[in-house]
Amino acid sequence: MHKFTGALFIVCLLLSLTGCSNLTSLFFHPQQEYLRTPNDIDLVYESVTTYATDGTEINSWFLPAFVSENNEVDSPIVLFLHGNAENISTHIGSVYWLPEQGVNVFLLDYRGFGHSLGDPYVPAIFQDVESSLIWLRERFPQRKIFILGQSIGSAIATTSMALFKDEYQVSGLILDASFTGYRDIAQEVTGNHLITWPIWPFTWLLPTEWDPKAHIADISPSPILMFHSETDPVLPYALGLELYNSAQEPKHWQPSKGGHIQTFNFEEYRQTLLDFLTR
Repeated sequence: MHKFTGALFIVCLLLSLTGCSNLTSLFFHPQQEYLRTPNDIDLVYESVTTYATDGTEINSWFLPAFVSENNEVDSPIVLFLHGNAENISTHIGSVYWLPEQGVNVFLLDYRGFGHSLGDPYVPAIFQDVESSLIWLRERFPQRKIFILGQSIGSAIATTSMALFKDEYQVSGLILDASFTGYRDIAQEVTGNHLITWPIWPFTWLLPTEWDPKAHIADISPSPILMFHSETDPVLPYALGLELYNSAQEPKHWQPSKGGHIQTFNFEEYRQTLLDFLTR
């Protein structure tokens, strides 16, 4: 979201002042209040409570696909991982259209976001993703599950896919507005502004163990679809393309348009996603 750049400035400022642990927590700006629910946009939904391995209560939404003769048995599922700010009540705008197209959607609110408890940081957030996959696999043992991540959710999605694709039989990965790593994006921001240049050396304190670029090659042979707007004002197109180049086949790069995470405002990219989910 638009808060990503501001969050990175705060990250780097705090790095220079504190050198604290769990530095990735500074990338997240959760909001607890729901601004709307799926009912407000005439969507049926189920409120889902899961529990991470460490016992943290995670609260999410499940949007069932509209039932038809063609999708009643085998409609695919998208596990949606949103950006670094707000919660699923605002990010639903990226995926609300999928149920009408025969696709189920599970919107995960990470720990600390929305009605989920705890504090968000990497790597604890991967436990939240796994709790969602456990729920989905128990509920739908035979359905195809795909992970879709946007913005910082793309980083979480990439590493989660590498960690869990075999155990939970995840069929594919979709990324929108991705980047190579937490340190990389922090250095990108601090290196481009005179006021943050003195902070740039402290970005080296950010961990790289869970960076998407360290894990994306492990996703093969599962397919990857990546979108990135060529005019994204928040996450540089070049960082997304660099991550794509680190991935193994099968993979597909789709340049998109619009602002940050606005890809699915356009019918042509919606269709690209649907083709990937249903082929």
